[in-house]
Amino acid sequence: MSNPYGGGFPPYEPPSGGQHGEYGGHTANNPYAGNPAPRPTDGISIAALVCSLTCCAAPVGIGLGIAGLLRTSGGQRSGRWAAITGLAIGSLVMVAGLAFSVFAVVMGSKTVFEDEASVGQCIGWDLFNDAEKAKCGDPHYAEIVWTGQFTRDLANSFENQSVDTFCSSLDLSDDYREAAKNPDLQFGISIDAFDEDEPDAGDWFFCYLERTDGETFEGRVGESSTSTGA
Repeated sequence: MSNPYGGGFPPYEPPSGGQHGEYGGHTANNPYAGNPAPRPTDGISIAALVCSLTCCAAPVGIGLGIAGLLRTSGGQRSGRWAAITGLAIGSLVMVAGLAFSVFAVVMGSKTVFEDEASVGQCIGWDLFNDAEKAKCGDPHYAEIVWTGQFTRDLANSFENQSVDTFCSSLDLSDDYREAAKNPDLQFGISIDAFDEDEPDAGDWFFCYLERTDGETFEGRVGESSTSTGA
C-alpha cells in the first residue's frame, strides 16, 4: 500500500549519546553537563593553623599539622597550606616558649627577693634592673646592709625622708654605719611593693650600700678595696 502523504523523508531516529531523558553526562554532545564537585577543605589543617598561633596550644597545633599533612596527601582534601603553615609556626612558637621558660628559671634562680635577702649579701643588677646574687670577691654593685618589713611608723617615716636618711636611721651594725661615712658610698633601697614610693606596713625591703659613681667594686664595703671601680 502506498504512502498517501508522499515520500522522500527518512524515518525519525533518536539522537546518539544516550536514551531520551538522560542528563548530566559530561560529554562533548552535552553542553549543559555539570562541573566536578570541589574538594572539601580539611578542618584538621585549619585547626592546626589556629592552634599554632597561640602559645599554650602550639604543641597541639604541631600534632594537628602532621595529621593535616596526612589527610591532604594525594589531593584528597584541600588545605594542605594550612597544615604546613600550622606545623611551621607551631614549632617556632614552642621553641620560643621553651627558651623563655629556661630564661625565666635561670633569672629567677639568681634574683634576690626582698623577703629572702640577707645582711652581708653582695648583689648586682640584671637586665630588668632587679637585684641578683653576686660573689663579694668578684666585681659587684652593692652590699645589703639591712633587711626587714615596713611597720606603719617606718612606712610613714620613709615617705617623709630621703633614702639615704631613712636607711642610715635604721639599726645598722657598727661596721656598716662606719662604712656609710665614706663619701664614695651611698644608700639604696629595694622594696617589694606595688608602689615603691608609698609602701604599706608588711612590705619587705632591704637597704644596700653602693658606689656613688655607679661602678662595681670588689670585697666588702668596709674594706679598702671598696673604692676600686671596675
